[in-house]
Amino acid sequence: MKAVKILMITQGVSRLVRPLFESNHQVIGVLESMSRDYDDSRNKSLLIEFLKKTYSLVKRQDVFLPNFCKKRSIPYNFIWKKNSKEIANWIRELNPELIVIFSMSQLLKDDILKIPRLGVINLHPSFLPSYRGANPDFWQYHDMEMNPGVTVHYVNAGEDTGDIIFQERVHIPLGTKSPERLNKLIGELGVSLMLKAIDAIAQGNAPRTPQPAQSPTPRARNLKPEEHTEIIDWEHWPIERVWHVLRGTELWLDAIAQPAGLLAGQRWSIREYEKTDIAQGTPGKIGKYKNRKCVFAKDGVIYIGIDFDIKKSILKILRK
Repeated sequence: MKAVKILMITQGVSRLVRPLFESNHQVIGVLESMSRDYDDSRNKSLLIEFLKKTYSLVKRQDVFLPNFCKKRSIPYNFIWKKNSKEIANWIRELNPELIVIFSMSQLLKDDILKIPRLGVINLHPSFLPSYRGANPDFWQYHDMEMNPGVTVHYVNAGEDTGDIIFQERVHIPLGTKSPERLNKLIGELGVSLMLKAIDAIAQGNAPRTPQPAQSPTPRARNLKPEEHTEIIDWEHWPIERVWHVLRGTELWLDAIAQPAGLLAGQRWSIREYEKTDIAQGTPGKIGKYKNRKCVFAKDGVIYIGIDFDIKKSILKILRK
């Protein structure tokens, strides 16, 4: 089987980066998709560079994509809302045969989609056509989707609407936290499907299953900041659902007030829950029950705590 020349588009050193570099195919460039609120001038500050180096030392590995690529002498660039034209020229010069995407915050324009002769493929963390959009992870937690899937599909002008190559489902137990969920969904299942798809494309026998025009679920959009505190129906949801959502999204959802003061930057770790016959406090508010910190639900309490981590404080500064 001939090795395919690949341009990878991703965010950070994602779960797909190392397996793709270690595959039989040739990664000839990496393009990092920056967040919608990316600030190019701020990203170049000395403080940000210092914090990035500190964070990498704490993690004891390359966690920032430019450093990862530099050590391997792989061309690196980034794409954001203001440089799509120059990036198209950069990609043309690299001349990849295939573009592989995992975790991208924007849609590629047609001038880029036409460059690789073997097309553009994406790894999407849902069983398409369900949960098309930028934030399928949250909405699958929200909807209590316990058997989510992962899909490798061709990219077209639509949002996650291209022909499906491979897809599979996997069971995720109630209360599984996001990192563990993604390790199982992406690290174990999605990566293997992506590598299988690339091999099939290289051999010229990759399947193509057209998707239906309509998705059975609403668009998996990103939440607006003001929606975080309103997304949980504290008065009606059973404690199991509240616990599942809070626990799964504890790294990013601000449905409850997060630590402040000296603990700013840390986040509540969602522990176990305990059902009670009646509410022990105002649902959605933080208090104490049996001398333990908790969040009140309509039919019980959800215990919370703090696992102090200096990395979280560093990341808070990097995300500002």
